[in-house]
Amino acid sequence: MDGRPRISRRGFLAGGAGLLGTTAVAEYQSLNGRFVHRYSPGASGQARYAASLGALDRAGTEGVARASVVHIGHSTHLLCVAGMRVLTDPWFFDPAFGALAHELPPAVLPPELGRLDVVLVTHDHADHADARAMDQMDKRASVIVATHELAVRTRKLGYREVVVLAPWEEHAVGAVKITAVPGLHDIFEIGFVVQGGGVSMYFAGDSRLHPSIPAIAERFAPDVSILSCDGTRLAGSALHVMTPEDAVSAARTLKSRLVLPSHAEAVFSDPLAAHVLAKTVARARFVFGEQMGRALPGVRCVVPAPGELVAV
Repeated sequence: MDGRPRISRRGFLAGGAGLLGTTAVAEYQSLNGRFVHRYSPGASGQARYAASLGALDRAGTEGVARASVVHIGHSTHLLCVAGMRVLTDPWFFDPAFGALAHELPPAVLPPELGRLDVVLVTHDHADHADARAMDQMDKRASVIVATHELAVRTRKLGYREVVVLAPWEEHAVGAVKITAVPGLHDIFEIGFVVQGGGVSMYFAGDSRLHPSIPAIAERFAPDVSILSCDGTRLAGSALHVMTPEDAVSAARTLKSRLVLPSHAEAVFSDPLAAHVLAKTVARARFVFGEQMGRALPGVRCVVPAPGELVAV
């Protein structure tokens, strides 16, 4: 014996079990929001976004301000309809769920978004309902949300008008009419159709394919469709978000003249989530663009950079 302490097999196994237990508890806390929205990944498109806002300001209620989309990041887009500015599903601070981070930082930081007339929140997931970011945005905006729980939390942030819409209900804000439409996800979700100035835009949130898409096409004939496409699937469960192939199928039904990908700029920062708990389609937004070019060559499909303005 050399006098150094020895670790028995039982002690080694007990220590390993304790470490695994601690890791499991930390992972559970992380995925349930304990460590959500702790840091900003920065901004990746400030110059582009400033140029886009400048173009909108110069246009007034016509031209690009009448009908365009400015991409911010992931599922966050600025819809410009009849001179009104409508922001979708804000997410600016990482991580979401303690495990999801921006692959590309959003175009700008929340205080730099500028004037907002409406904010739309499709469902209560951390990469779509970022309260820390919303607390730094233009609180004169009307906020339309999917659930009463979201409404309560949003009112506490100081927004002047917060409205809950059920599927097929509508609400007017200034020159635009906003209709909630059905979605299909692992929690309750709605999509939105924004209409104004003779233009109709459909934002699908992060829904998977669902039976109401033909009805949305028939009722609203959207000129623009913004479709989720990263194919998020949790281990042992059903698909939660459209794959690129699903999004092409939706685009075929919707018959929009302009289609953009969404929910396709996030990566799992947590290795356990990335390799064990969930999976997504790599480069989904580009795969979607390539498949749209082959399957629907007559439809304009744009994969914008953060801050880029896409005119209708």
